[in-house]
Amino acid sequence: MNPFAPIAVEAAYNESEEWLDALNEYLWDNYQALCAFFAEQLPQLKVFRLEGTYLVWVDITATGLRADKLEKMLLSEAQVWVNSGTMYGSEGFIRINIATQRSRLMEGLQRMAEIIKN
Repeated sequence: MNPFAPIAVEAAYNESEEWLDALNEYLWDNYQALCAFFAEQLPQLKVFRLEGTYLVWVDITATGLRADKLEKMLLSEAQVWVNSGTMYGSEGFIRINIATQRSRLMEGLQRMAEIIKN
């Protein structure tokens, strides 16, 4: 075990409430930005309610694409990596990680939309 690990764990539990609150607020704002983007740019796709994580589920069945195919297209053509729902047993869905800088999230969403719209 790293000698700093016990100190870090103690600090995390006893002195990190403000940081955690700020992180949760930032992630929630990222989720809201993603929802607004999809409503405006990709309204045919359903964004699911965030349930305590930074991973957002999106129903892609309206695209007519299989989740694995869309995952590969987005990675190769838009350089955006999402997770295919098939790896979780859910065909027709992708999972988007929103734990990043908002500008990076929005750039990735824009690149995704260009591929999905075409």
